[in-house]
Amino acid sequence: MRQPLFYLALFVSLLPSCKKENPLTDVPLTESNRIRFDYPAVGQVSQYLGLSGEMYYTNDYDQYEYSDDTLRLEIVGKDNNGYKVAETLHYVDEVHSWLDVEKDSTYYYYLQISNDTLHLVSIGYPYLRSRIFSYEVSGQGLPLKAITSPKVDILGWKTGFPYCECLQEGYAERYTLFGEEYGRLNVIVENSPMAVDGAGSTYVFSKAFGIVRFSTYSWWTQSGYGWDLLPDG
Repeated sequence: MRQPLFYLALFVSLLPSCKKENPLTDVPLTESNRIRFDYPAVGQVSQYLGLSGEMYYTNDYDQYEYSDDTLRLEIVGKDNNGYKVAETLHYVDEVHSWLDVEKDSTYYYYLQISNDTLHLVSIGYPYLRSRIFSYEVSGQGLPLKAITSPKVDILGWKTGFPYCECLQEGYAERYTLFGEEYGRLNVIVENSPMAVDGAGSTYVFSKAFGIVRFSTYSWWTQSGYGWDLLPDG
């Protein structure tokens, strides 16, 4: 009878070392200095890798590729208007055609968070200048409250929502990007402008992680560009 007891004791001793699945959470599992919408602070920096995609209207999700372009957002100040962000584009050789205008410019704007909504306020211009926040978001704001349904997958550079020139909202769970898992994220696909030949946009985000993915695309060409959040460091 000693052998069964020995193996039982060995099994119990190994339990703490067994690999467990990370709990589903909206809180970063490691320390991060990236921009958060729940606890924004001066000095937080989020950096993104650029991508370009094609054939948005089809069910082919893999028609995209990453570029050498990176986008850097840094909270550089805080005053009564909110948290001041400096947005800069860093590139090698040519950039995506949508980004070529003012590619060397630094854009400044404020983040204001109230009533569970992120608002963006332009600095020095009558309209928001940004490579990651669209015109529609600048006017309507970005709702930060957790979206409860439906659950949607993130596939390639798109989402699992069917093609629709309309507004669609949902959430994603356990999305992995560049080796980092995000427990729960809001997904907003704002394609209403495409009904009048405008550009659509997709946001994947949460309070704790900020913007994790953004993409925008043309009704005319069904192609566009986007940004994926890079890990710290």
